[in-house]
Amino acid sequence: MNSIETLQLQVRHERLGERLGQIAAEMERTGDTTHATKMRDLLSKLEAGEFAIAFCGHFSAGKSTMINTLLGAEILPSSPIPTSANVVKIHGGASYARAYLTDGDYLEFDVATDLEKIKNYAVDGTTVESIEIAHPSDLLAPNLSVMDTPGIDSTDDAHKVATESALHLADAVLYVMDYNHVQSELNFSFTKTLKDRGKPVFLVVNQIDKHMDFELSFDDYRESVIEGFGNWGIEPDGLFFTTLQEPDHEENMFAALHEKLGELFASTDTLLVKSVVSSAAYLIDEHRKVQAAANTEQRVALETSLDAVEDADELLANADLARQQLHQLLAAPDELETSLKKEINTLLDNAKITPFQTTELAGHYLKSRKPGFKVGFLFAAGKTQQEIQNRLQALYEDFAEKVKANIDWHIRELLVKVPESFGVRNESYAKSVYEAFNVSYGPETLAAVVKEGGLSSDEYMYQYAKDIAAEVKSLYRREALCFLDLAVQSARAQAEEKGADLRRQCDAAADLLAAKEALQALETSEKEYVARLLRVLTGEGE
Repeated sequence: MNSIETLQLQVRHERLGERLGQIAAEMERTGDTTHATKMRDLLSKLEAGEFAIAFCGHFSAGKSTMINTLLGAEILPSSPIPTSANVVKIHGGASYARAYLTDGDYLEFDVATDLEKIKNYAVDGTTVESIEIAHPSDLLAPNLSVMDTPGIDSTDDAHKVATESALHLADAVLYVMDYNHVQSELNFSFTKTLKDRGKPVFLVVNQIDKHMDFELSFDDYRESVIEGFGNWGIEPDGLFFTTLQEPDHEENMFAALHEKLGELFASTDTLLVKSVVSSAAYLIDEHRKVQAAANTEQRVALETSLDAVEDADELLANADLARQQLHQLLAAPDELETSLKKEINTLLDNAKITPFQTTELAGHYLKSRKPGFKVGFLFAAGKTQQEIQNRLQALYEDFAEKVKANIDWHIRELLVKVPESFGVRNESYAKSVYEAFNVSYGPETLAAVVKEGGLSSDEYMYQYAKDIAAEVKSLYRREALCFLDLAVQSARAQAEEKGADLRRQCDAAADLLAAKEALQALETSEKEYVARLLRVLTGEGE
């Protein structure tokens, strides 16, 4: 599926006309009045429900004669003189004809009496810009038209502009070719361009009465045509072989072509919107080219500044690498802080420092704190107090042993090893961790944690064990965070020192980097601008 087909699936048809007006206004704002005018032409076409089929092809391929035959009237000049030199638009309705002049004026004719004058103006590409003819027809209604265009092989730029103006408003294209000139690069490239623009394209190989079976069978000729366009990736919406000289020719598909035109004109509601969307998307892309051209001077200046420096690519690559390394280096202290803090919290949260034995000692101590606890009868007060202290000391010694084994050594290791993993190697800092890291607590710390209200329950010892663990862990956390700050400070100092050389590399290519970034920003801006216009076209976000 090509991009135009994808776009068609995304378009919201509601308020399409309003969105076309918005796009035209934006184009005008940037100074692109040419494409703004064409976008408004599409808006007018949509609002009026005008549906048009353009006949394109080489000079003398028989376009004008074919249109006359389809309409059943000799309206357009055919042979032997060159055909239309400008766009001739024919639609249904009460007869009249107008020749729009290049000076903005127009002349009006009576189709019944001035037909020869009309034909003369049709071949006048100098003073006439386009011709409009209304003619009663079974095929055409007032809002349905066919357009005859100058030959695409014309060398006259005015003819090319005229053809483009017709294609801009065409909802489908009949591409008419002379039997003897089908396999031409111009045919292939032109029809491929039309298909890429999302236009339905019907190929008409005319004048097949020139075919000679003894040279090549018609089936083989037909296959060669299909293969030729297929090699260019062109899949036409229809392929017709016709002759107007021999209506009874066994391969003549003129009747089928006439029927196909009737089908197209009967399907205008669906085809018109699709055509307008495709044409609008094409205009947006053409507008993009105008905007890119407006930025050419700036783009060339930036590219020139890059090209003027010898080994610019290598300098930019080295500077880009240095910038990435500098970014990583300067980000390392913050990453170290986050990582080390996480490791400290994980260690403390998972440290098992009140196992069963310690919890039992805690319970034994808590019993001595209950009201009414007493040891002996003689000198009971002194003995009781001593027993309380003995039990507290036993708990403290066991608890301190667990803390030392499960926290103390491990947290010192963390405070040294984690910074080292980030490239921070500071002997002074490491020495201070092993020598100055100190968490001070004693039996009185454990005694102070006891909640008198909980002593009445034998289950309280489990909560108490959690409380003393939490108390001591908080002391270790506080002390560890002090050393964490020292580690981060050391990391920042080291990053600044190592970053000096990287900064010099970046500074050496600063102008080049600025030019490269400005060029990338310009390209990004252009792409985002077009994307925004396409979002307006599709109605995304409405």
